Amino acid sequence: MRAIFLADAHLRQPEDKNYQLLLDFLNHEKDLDALFLLGDIFECWFGYQHLTFTAYIPILEKLRQLAKSGTRLYFVEGNHDFNMGPYFTETLQCTVISNQQLVEWDGQKIMLSHGDLLNPSRNYQRLRSLLRSWPVTQLSRIIHPNLVWSLTLWLSSKSAKNRPITQHHDPSPYLIPFSETSNSDIVICGHYHHPLEIEHHGVKIIAVGDWLTQFSYAEMVDGTIKLKNYIN
Repeated sequence: MRAIFLADAHLRQPEDKNYQLLLDFLNHEKDLDALFLLGDIFECWFGYQHLTFTAYIPILEKLRQLAKSGTRLYFVEGNHDFNMGPYFTETLQCTVISNQQLVEWDGQKIMLSHGDLLNPSRNYQRLRSLLRSWPVTQLSRIIHPNLVWSLTLWLSSKSAKNRPITQHHDPSPYLIPFSETSNSDIVICGHYHHPLEIEHHGVKIIAVGDWLTQFSYAEMVDGTIKLKNYIN
């Protein structure tokens, strides 16, 4: 069996380099049993019930093609994309994971996490809970989607200058303690924009990096997992 794990593409516009490379990568994936998307695939996703941003139509169509071909889809919600809505759960028949979850795949117990839940900051966790709360969800559906999209792109451009710092954030101080209580063979996450592949007390720990500048991902073949790069 073969599975791909990737995270943090922060997709915005189809003409962007990272967007094009992700489509190219998925177009070349044949005989893929499962695709695990570990959050922040989209720069903004609020889970509207009956619409989506037009910029995301190409990637959504690619995911639909994969699902139709028999690839099982998993989506771990990130801090930029959550409340995924009926397109994922119904159209794509995607398994959506809101927090973190232990799954069994190809004989391995795998703890899937976006990674932001490991942040020890209480302020961050309060903000995370607020953004997922019922009032905020309802408010996002009242505001016109064009305004939400424009605001998202503006905020994204303002925060882009901070990403190089995040990309060098070693997640091992968070992931090693987490692995000790995970009851898993493998712990895998995104969020930190920092590729990592280590082993601790018999548990394989992987942070997949990102699909912004590193184009890194993890591949599991017949129960063995390792980090890879689409562009060397």
